[in-house]
Amino acid sequence: MKILFLAHRIPYPPNKGDKIRSFHELRALTERGHEVHLLAFADDPCDLGYQVDLAKICTHVEIQPLSRRSANVAALLTLASKRPLSLGFYDQRRMRRAVAKQCAENKFDAVFVYSSTMAQYVPAELASRTVVDLVDVDSEKWRDYSLRNGFPMRQVYRTEWKRLKQYEHEVVTKYAHTLLTTPREAQLLDQLDEFTRRAKLRTLTNGVDLTFYRPEKWRLSMLDKMPTAERQWFADPSAPRLVFTGAMDYYANVEGVKYFVEHILPLIHLQESCAEFMIVGSNPTEEVKQLAQHTRVTVTGFVEDVRPYLHAATVCVTPLRIARGVQNKVLEAMAAGKALVASPEAVAGLHVTEGEHLHIGKTPQQFAHQVVSLIRNQEARQTLGEGARGYVEEHHDWTPLLQRFAEMLEGIGARYVATSNAASSDGRIANRQGRF
Repeated sequence: MKILFLAHRIPYPPNKGDKIRSFHELRALTERGHEVHLLAFADDPCDLGYQVDLAKICTHVEIQPLSRRSANVAALLTLASKRPLSLGFYDQRRMRRAVAKQCAENKFDAVFVYSSTMAQYVPAELASRTVVDLVDVDSEKWRDYSLRNGFPMRQVYRTEWKRLKQYEHEVVTKYAHTLLTTPREAQLLDQLDEFTRRAKLRTLTNGVDLTFYRPEKWRLSMLDKMPTAERQWFADPSAPRLVFTGAMDYYANVEGVKYFVEHILPLIHLQESCAEFMIVGSNPTEEVKQLAQHTRVTVTGFVEDVRPYLHAATVCVTPLRIARGVQNKVLEAMAAGKALVASPEAVAGLHVTEGEHLHIGKTPQQFAHQVVSLIRNQEARQTLGEGARGYVEEHHDWTPLLQRFAEMLEGIGARYVATSNAASSDGRIANRQGRF
């Protein structure tokens, strides 16, 4: 089967939220023997080099560089129209030409689109055999941003929320199927009638690499790759270690760690003064870097492998107050068998049980209390970590999830092939009859 795969960000390496999901979807299709033609953007020049890696599994790969500066200008110009700013950001003439060229040269049986912003590139004639992975209802993210910012950004975010919400409903109506991570996200598309909801919407939760994050996979030899200062951080077995992982140029993560350092960590230090907090993730903003000025707070920046940090953590924390869908950072901590304390927002997309799989901190006081209790109780940490690992093994193994995903896309392609063959057969019969 020939598949056109469009993504708003290069799906490699699978080291951050959207790349993890899109990479596993891509690999699931190539491993089943399908001919995949990948077109994607790279908003980081360093990512352009990974085109070589993707070419090993895809039939055709084109990675288009995306300048954030010019894309932001294009998005601002979109304010004058009724289109979402997100579409303006990703509306690039080079990509349109590349997609048109691929469609002219190939007869695609199915199209897979990662992110609503890339649906604008799908030719109208391919809509009926296109699956769009929204992942989450992104419009709600912009609504959340509007509630936490002042003028003028509040108005910009509010405008994007309304425009993108309308566009998301149009995507669901127009294309064969739309994927979301949870039923909770699907319910946010409240303007859909029941028939459209049943016929068009599908859920595909996020998985996690259970082998990669298995506790036994981590070895002390990994410490050799770390900077000296961080090796010293691991060297003191008596210091309680609190770890947060995530891309640190993402607004929700930045807001979350600031909230933790300013409102939760001081409460922890009142009872556990030696507790260390490490923020592990790429591209920390200036706001995040300044958090390192607080007592016992470390900001690592990019790390090659998060596992040493996860496995050396006494407790993992996910204090997000803005969150959609299923958080990969939560799944990874659980897959590593770590005791985790999270905000309600961070785990709203999971069917977890408080006290069995993790602890939930609804307020700074409750969050701090849960962390301190775990610091002081090794047996409780072990029990919670085992429960966490068992949960992701049962509900977030990529293998069965991706099998259902691939079968859905294959079904769309098979129906198209069958319809095309039937039409060709009818045409041949009509031509033969026309000779008499």
